[in-house]
Amino acid sequence: MPTIHLSLPEWMYDELKRKAEELGIQMTDLAKMYIKDGVEGNTKQESNEDKGKYEESIAFLEAKVAQLDAIVYELLKKMQMMEEDKEDVEMIDK
Repeated sequence: MPTIHLSLPEWMYDELKRKAEELGIQMTDLAKMYIKDGVEGNTKQESNEDKGKYEESIAFLEAKVAQLDAIVYELLKKMQMMEEDKEDVEMIDK
């Protein structure tokens, strides 16, 4: 995936960080959302607010899905380890 490097004033970085933490998403996802909004050139303030809320909701849900995916992955790994341990115990008992 292509990447870009941004130099931001400290206050802007802090504001992005605060907003990303508030939404429970990564700063890069928040920056992508803001860039996408700017590229699409939204002109109506109401439309921007509604779309912003919608985009924030989507970004929040995407972050939560990623978190759940990581949790499920870890649980599956633990289950596999427990299954292997169980097989080892059964072999020892024989």
